[in-house]
Amino acid sequence: MITRAAFYPRLRRLLLASACCGAAGQPAAQGLTLRVPECQPVAPKALPEKYYALARHHKDFAWAQKVRRDQPTAGGNGWELIDGSEMRDWYSFYRVDINNDGYCDWYLNTSSPLSTGGDRDSINTLYLGRPQGWIRFGATVPSDKPDVLGFRKTAAEERRYLFGEEPGIIYDADQKISYLITALYRRHQRRDALPGYQILVWDARANILQALDKWQPGSKAASVYAYFKQHGAYVAPMDGVSAEEAVMDFDKEIETHEIRQACSADAEELAERKISPVLLATCKRPR
Repeated sequence: MITRAAFYPRLRRLLLASACCGAAGQPAAQGLTLRVPECQPVAPKALPEKYYALARHHKDFAWAQKVRRDQPTAGGNGWELIDGSEMRDWYSFYRVDINNDGYCDWYLNTSSPLSTGGDRDSINTLYLGRPQGWIRFGATVPSDKPDVLGFRKTAAEERRYLFGEEPGIIYDADQKISYLITALYRRHQRRDALPGYQILVWDARANILQALDKWQPGSKAASVYAYFKQHGAYVAPMDGVSAEEAVMDFDKEIETHEIRQACSADAEELAERKISPVLLATCKRPR
C-alpha cells in the first residue's frame, strides 16, 4: 500500500514565520499576512454527505466517519486500482475559507497514482460550507461516486479543475481576501502543462478559483508572490503541528521550471497555455 508520505511529495518544511512584519521589521506589504482568520464550520456534517455514504458501503472510505468538524485537514485512501498493483487514490481535504465569507470550506485534492514510484495525476474539487450543507464545484462525477479522475467527464474537465496539490494561503487583512498559493510538484503528470506557483483568488461571478498574473509589475498578484517568496504561505496544519508552525516555503526550483517551460514553449503550447506575456518578454529567443 502506498502511504501518504511516500505517495505525496512534501516540498515544504515547517518553520516559525513572522506574520506581521517584513524585512528589517517593516510592516507587511499592502496588508498581507500569514495570520489567516479562523473560519466558522457551519455545515451540518464535517464532510459532504457522499463520503459518509461511501464509508457505509465501502470499507476503503471508513476514515470519513472519523473526521471532525474542527479538523484543519482530513483524508485517506480510496479504492485499490483494478490492476492489482495495490495502488490507491488518495483524498486530501484542506480547510480553507475559499470564498471569503467567513465559513469553512474544503479544498479537495485527489491524487491518482500512475506508478509505485510517485508518478501521479490529480484533480481538485471545491466544497463551500453553508449552514444547510456543502455546495460543490468540480468536474462531473456520479452523485454516488468520489471526486476522482476516471468518472464521466473528469478527464475532459481536469484542465478547468486542476489548481494544485496543496493550498497555501496569504491573507490580505485590509481587503479581507485570501489568496491561495498552489503548485504541481515533481512527478506530477501535468506539471509541464501547469508549471510554477499559481496565485488564485475566488471569482464570485464565475464560481471558480481564478489564476492571476503574478509576473505583471505592480499587480496585487505580484505583491502576493513577492511576499510568498520572503515569508512563505500559511497551510492548514497537519496533526501535531501548530498553526504558527504551518508554513509552505517558496521553492526556487518550481519557479525555475516555470520559466524554463515558458521560454521553451512552441507555437502550439503558446496557443494552449495561458503564459504571462510579461514572462515571455523576458525569454531569450532566437531571432
